[in-house]
Amino acid sequence: MTDVGLDENFDAGLILAAEEWPLDAFDAHHSFSNYDESIIRKLSAHGPVLIRGGRGSGKSALLIAAHKRMTEKKNVFSVYLSLRYLPLLQTDGEEYIKHFCEILSNKIQSDLKINNSSIDFVRAESLTELQRGLADLSAAVGQRIILLFDDAAHIGREKPLEVFFDLFRTLSSNTISCKASIYPGVTKFGIRFDIFNDATVIDVARLETSEVENHFVDVLRRRYPSLAHKDIYSDRLTLEMFSGILARALVGNMRAYILACNRFVDKEKISIPDLNACLLNMATDYYWPLMEEVAPKLGQYEPFIDTATDIFTQLIDVASKSNPSRQSPSERVLVHRAMVTKFAKPFEILEYLGFIGKRDASRALKSGGRGPVYAVNLCSLLEQVQGKRMTLEMMNDWRSARTDATEIHVNSDVFGNIALPSLPSVDTLGILEKPLKWIEKGNMYPYGLTPGKISLFVAAGYETIGELVGADDAKLIAIDGIGDKTVKKARDLAYQAVWM
Repeated sequence: MTDVGLDENFDAGLILAAEEWPLDAFDAHHSFSNYDESIIRKLSAHGPVLIRGGRGSGKSALLIAAHKRMTEKKNVFSVYLSLRYLPLLQTDGEEYIKHFCEILSNKIQSDLKINNSSIDFVRAESLTELQRGLADLSAAVGQRIILLFDDAAHIGREKPLEVFFDLFRTLSSNTISCKASIYPGVTKFGIRFDIFNDATVIDVARLETSEVENHFVDVLRRRYPSLAHKDIYSDRLTLEMFSGILARALVGNMRAYILACNRFVDKEKISIPDLNACLLNMATDYYWPLMEEVAPKLGQYEPFIDTATDIFTQLIDVASKSNPSRQSPSERVLVHRAMVTKFAKPFEILEYLGFIGKRDASRALKSGGRGPVYAVNLCSLLEQVQGKRMTLEMMNDWRSARTDATEIHVNSDVFGNIALPSLPSVDTLGILEKPLKWIEKGNMYPYGLTPGKISLFVAAGYETIGELVGADDAKLIAIDGIGDKTVKKARDLAYQAVWM
């Protein structure tokens, strides 16, 4: 493939987070559907907005795209700020507010310098100072201000979210609009923030529709032009079928889709058996390693990872045994809401990681009651299919959602042997204490550090992920054998390890 605007050492296939792309290469490697474009327009308009989605669903890409377009049009003063800042994870209350005000002030001042502006933005240390500074800035530039906060929520630390949403609400005014990305399941908005009145919530979900399939085809054409040629596919497989089943198999998750496409870049011919093998491999070396990867990021919820694994195993077991009269097992499960409520956090973890995707918030069960419909990833489902073989009929049924959703009713014993563990009283993330070897290149981190680079950091005294995240760039660059590019990669990787 050809990478536009990238240097020779740049590997586009390993960039999984939108915020890691160089801005001059962002547009060349990102494609947006009509639904995405509507979200970008809402992010550019006045009024508070929260975009909600799981890991790798495209939240950051939408925020960055909106920021770039507003900056280019120069009709508003836009600020994009990633809140992947360690002190924000380790503090609460007034201390959190102080850190927040400082990093936002520094970002605004940096943006003003980049634009060669003579305006000097105040270095605010309190909310009052920040509000006054933003009001003065809006008057000085004669424009509305839109603040785009990325990674505002962390799945393992809910307490500081209450402080953030209080700031989000307080900063919003007739001249200042706040936008932020959050994950599914955020509940602790604080007593002053009303989710129904203080913001418009938009779900970032790419469902298995024809429009979405076309969107993934567009992404494939832009990022993997070598896979866009029709003659690379076997007789029974087309570009649209390949992209559609891959996107559906991965529950519409863009990051997983990119990783899967990487596996086909060097192939001269792609057949259904090749696609079958890819899905089985993704189950083994992508999905299950995700469980191990996410566990130390969950803080007090870390014990829930085993519960989430047990629940998902049962969902797959139920789905694989459904529709005995058809060759194609159901790829969707309708779960009574009482069961979902009981295991809310494990379901949230599964949805955040892309093991499952909510397709309907409430549907009636034949046995009575209502509940959400979840699509399960086809990679794990295929592991349970007899012979682990995907037929053409299965592909057509799964792409068009022809099979009925299998049901788990309120009196079902499917989750009967699963118990919720007690929560330990911890206020830190285990990932910060993990050794750097944790982010070594492998199944968990295909874009990870090499053993050689890890040894250089360790020799310089940076032995844990937390120490690397909190280190000063200048000190890292000063390490013999470590350059600017390695520091950026290590920094991005450490951020991905902590914030997902």
